[in-house]
Amino acid sequence: MTSLSDIKHKINFGHVCILPTETVYGIACRADDPTAIDRIYAIKGRGFNKPLAVCIRDIEAAKKLTEFEDMALKLAKEFWPGPLTLVLPVYKKTLDKRCYQGDTIALRCPDIAWREHFKQPLALTSANKSGEPAATTAETGLEVDAVLDTGPSREKIPSTILAVKDGKITCLRAGALKADALAAYDIKWPND
Repeated sequence: MTSLSDIKHKINFGHVCILPTETVYGIACRADDPTAIDRIYAIKGRGFNKPLAVCIRDIEAAKKLTEFEDMALKLAKEFWPGPLTLVLPVYKKTLDKRCYQGDTIALRCPDIAWREHFKQPLALTSANKSGEPAATTAETGLEVDAVLDTGPSREKIPSTILAVKDGKITCLRAGALKADALAAYDIKWPND
């Protein structure tokens, strides 16, 4: 079994690894490493027009990448770490271009201990072939450099994705963070 220190070493030196989150397993590499990101797209069979989410260790790390307006900061403080991905305006583009969708970036701060061991942002996407169900165990069948296996994921469904701009919140994907947890917020849901 691969240790966290081995995973950290491999990712720091350009490798692609599978990591657990509280929602599903993800495939990860440094978000500033174009060669490793190329491998993620190849391993997943993912179209290059689909950007990758970026995993950060905390809100302070996120602030280096995005402009946090009040509503976004409120959501991050309440639900991070946790199963929420926030799509926010870009502060400055310092990562691989495939970590951005135009002038936005999707940030994820998973509720899992390993994230605190990475100072640099990681490109992170579900560990499955494109179009297939997300992996809820480390048995993904994907050819990567290492796997951190912590058993089945808790939530077993992907994170909720919310876009925040000009104080307005739009749900881009309903997921592990349920609507009742977000009831205090005025959110435009997919079916509205």
